[in-house]
Amino acid sequence: MKKSDFKQIIKEAIEEESGPIDEIGKFYAVMKPKKGSTKEDIMLEVDAFSSIPKGSCLGVYKGKSDASRKATEALLEYSRQLDELKAQMEAYRSTKAEIAEKKEKAKELIKKLKQ
Repeated sequence: MKKSDFKQIIKEAIEEESGPIDEIGKFYAVMKPKKGSTKEDIMLEVDAFSSIPKGSCLGVYKGKSDASRKATEALLEYSRQLDELKAQMEAYRSTKAEIAEKKEKAKELIKKLKQ
């Protein structure tokens, strides 16, 4: 092998290893939960060069335990909001049924009064 070939190999190896400098290291991003999300789904291990969708990120944490705590809180809050929404929808449906029932009674009463 020629000396120039050896220099070229060393130069390429140095360029490959010397990419951008990351003094921050690994950290954890917690994303907003969606239907069927688990803690592992919403907790991502990232670095300074990772792409984190800004609108769907709840926070960025240096420690895994802090991220895990936030992910658990986010899942519990999501579940609470979902249960609340279900309760509101059930209340809406029952109110809608009551209104329809009262409307029918009112129609019958009007019909009797017209006779």
